Amino acid sequence: MSDYQSNEIKLINTSLIDPHPDNPRKNIGDVSDLAASIKANGLLSPLSVVPNGKRYRVIAGHRRLQACKQAGTGAVPCFVLDLDPLQQLEAMVTENTQREQLTVLEEADAIQGMLDLGATTASVAHRLGRSSDYVRDRSKAASIPAEIRRTRSDFDQITIGQLIVISRYGGQPDRQERLAHAAGTSNFDYILNSIEREEHDHRWFESIAALLGDETTGLNLIPDPEKPFNDPEWRYDGWVGAASGTPEETLERLREQRPDAVSVHESSCQIYLWRRRDRAAASAEEERRALERAERDARIHALEEYAAASATKRMAWLHANLHAIKRARLIETTARLGLLQLVDPDPDGFAKALSTWDDVNCGRMEYEKITGITAEDAPHAAHACLQTADWPLEAVSVLAARIEWFIEPSDWSDQGDIDIARIITAYYRILVDLGYEPADDETSHLGTLRQAIEQADQETEEDE
Repeated sequence: MSDYQSNEIKLINTSLIDPHPDNPRKNIGDVSDLAASIKANGLLSPLSVVPNGKRYRVIAGHRRLQACKQAGTGAVPCFVLDLDPLQQLEAMVTENTQREQLTVLEEADAIQGMLDLGATTASVAHRLGRSSDYVRDRSKAASIPAEIRRTRSDFDQITIGQLIVISRYGGQPDRQERLAHAAGTSNFDYILNSIEREEHDHRWFESIAALLGDETTGLNLIPDPEKPFNDPEWRYDGWVGAASGTPEETLERLREQRPDAVSVHESSCQIYLWRRRDRAAASAEEERRALERAERDARIHALEEYAAASATKRMAWLHANLHAIKRARLIETTARLGLLQLVDPDPDGFAKALSTWDDVNCGRMEYEKITGITAEDAPHAAHACLQTADWPLEAVSVLAARIEWFIEPSDWSDQGDIDIARIITAYYRILVDLGYEPADDETSHLGTLRQAIEQADQETEEDE
């Protein structure tokens, strides 16, 4: 403050003194202790102010002014200075840096304010006792727009180095925001490298696209097909990107590959290569695929028919024969079916399991076919029966219905889930032990599942 000091001290009421709107320090902090000291001892160090119409603005002493107002102090001693706007800002920057360090952004905004008022980089550097590079770096940081600064509450804690990087992408808010979010973390360098790669790839793409636009390249440049993987004329044959070398090197590489055509794919910054389709070969390929689809559909249809027929046969047998099976055998079967489904074999466990029965995710319809009890009455009837001495019969019915509901047509394929295949074959062993006789088609399909299980077990042993 020595360059702008005044020998004149004037008593001014605090109600006439305002904080300076250009004060670099945006947060003056808690002044409670200072207010208590001023209330007890008075203001020992005068404020420095400049006239502002009939009022005054603080140049040095914003915290003291706030503390005086908080302490209820009336008139306070002030140095009244005659400074132009640039001198006011210079004085405030000097005052703040001497008393307590400004945040990087506060200092950057203040320095930019001085430059905006006509100060040169050299004069600001001289005034602050800093290098010209120091001033230029803060000026770059000050260019970061307010909307980017608002993306995080601690933006003012970002280091000057990272602020300079963020400022580099002025006019690119998405990239600035990505960098701002990563600032202060180990992810910052990764995000920066990603952005630099994006820029490099974009520059490469613009250059190679311009080269390909020259008719003398010897390459057939076509518009990017709307359906790149299903175009009637062109067959996709790969791509090249920025990693392939400089645009000139990429051009030579494309000439060596001699594609029938190339296109520029802007969204991916890549060059697509194309071969002209052989219509006869394409037609033959389509016929082959159609035949494969037809064969697949036929296999699916056959499995669906078999699955429905075999399920009907099993449930009809259970409906006709469960009542004749002895109680001891039913109890044993209950345990086996319960273990097969990882269901608690205790009767209460079955009753609780019924809480999952609804039209979406359980086997009411299968239960009806096995017991003859309507699907609507299934939960109530089963719950009641499980509380009687006949609970083993009901438990077997419930568990069998759950398994029947669980089996899908695709589960009978040798490409199905091996774990489900194990359940199906184990279920059939239980039924056979009860007296069920599988038909020839069932035996055949069970053989297919057993072969798939054996193969899976062998592969597991080899892996181990």
